[in-house]
Amino acid sequence: MSLRRYILGTVTANLALVGALLWQTARPSAPAPAPAPRGKLAVTTRVSTEVVIEPAARLPEVKVPRSPPFQWSSVESTNYFVCLTNLLAIGCPKETARDILEARVADEFRVRLRELVRPFNAQFWQSVADGKALEKMLDGTPTEKEVEELKEEQKRIQAELQAVLGKETKTDKPGRNEQFGHLAEEKQTGLTTLDGRHAKEREALNREVAKAPPAERAAKQKELRERQGTERRALFSDGEWAEAELRRSPQARQVRELRGYADKPENLRAQAEALREFDTAYPRPTPRDPKRPFDDPDFNAKLEERETQRKAQLTARLGEAGVATFERGSDPRFHTLLKLARRLEVQPASAAQWLELQTASQKLVRQTRQNAGLADDARAVALLAIRLETERTLQAAVGARGWSAYQRHAGDWLKQLSD
Repeated sequence: MSLRRYILGTVTANLALVGALLWQTARPSAPAPAPAPRGKLAVTTRVSTEVVIEPAARLPEVKVPRSPPFQWSSVESTNYFVCLTNLLAIGCPKETARDILEARVADEFRVRLRELVRPFNAQFWQSVADGKALEKMLDGTPTEKEVEELKEEQKRIQAELQAVLGKETKTDKPGRNEQFGHLAEEKQTGLTTLDGRHAKEREALNREVAKAPPAERAAKQKELRERQGTERRALFSDGEWAEAELRRSPQARQVRELRGYADKPENLRAQAEALREFDTAYPRPTPRDPKRPFDDPDFNAKLEERETQRKAQLTARLGEAGVATFERGSDPRFHTLLKLARRLEVQPASAAQWLELQTASQKLVRQTRQNAGLADDARAVALLAIRLETERTLQAAVGARGWSAYQRHAGDWLKQLSD
């Protein structure tokens, strides 16, 4: 058979099929069919039964009594906001969700920050030796940038939580407590947990005794402080407690605030310990009239005796040159002059020179005021001359460029020379 005849035959057959379909479609609708025989009814019944019964069989699976118990894992998420959404979706009140997330944010950021600064917290006495606040030890290090990024991340989370919850989220600031930097991680964590519980106990007690008589309120607050102090002390060994007490002592603060005084960390720690022992053995005398202490001759005599003993102890430890450096480093005037020297970009030795001029001038003024042999007019002239000579000498020492800055930041005492 040729290809042409095959194609014509195929086309003819297709046309015949299309015509049959058109004819079938154009026929009038047939009447409704008679009821099906019994056999077909059984088939239809089975289909209907399957459609109706199947949903009914699934209903018990969604009934509340048969639902699984609540699991925290069903709402927990490493993302704060997914966790918040899940909590609100199960009907958790906003206040409860806020408490949960506040505690979580505070704890997680505190742990992360503690891990970042752990190497620096362990260097308490080294920071004293370097003349830096512990926070300043981070300056210029990769850790400084990481800490700043962590703070920014926490601020962002706080702002977003506030937007969702409609109220400021009070999250704890993950501070660095250098006093306890010598403790192991587990003890620092235990101390943080204990401090949080103690704070809640104090808040609860304050609400409870808000309307109580003052004596009853004071007694209950004292009882709570004593109990909490005992619990806190129990976390420490004797050595850990002694170190923590030394680090937070006024003597450690005095050593930390020294300026222009360099020594090894262990020597600075020993110095703070020696100062503390001296203050315990020789407490500062108490004047009869606190408002006018230096009008009390007995107080002045005891204070002078104590100062003599203190300098003798310092000299035995540091030598005369060391005592002079220590005394200067403790002087707030020297602290101000060091800042000025840095501002003027001159050596710290210049600040020491300026302090010597100030000390000598003030001593001369004090002697002039106490000189009973001078008449008032002569004393006034002498004081003015001291002031003029002091200003001339200081101006030469500071330099023309720095003189106006000196007068603004450290020169108030000059006006008192001739007043």
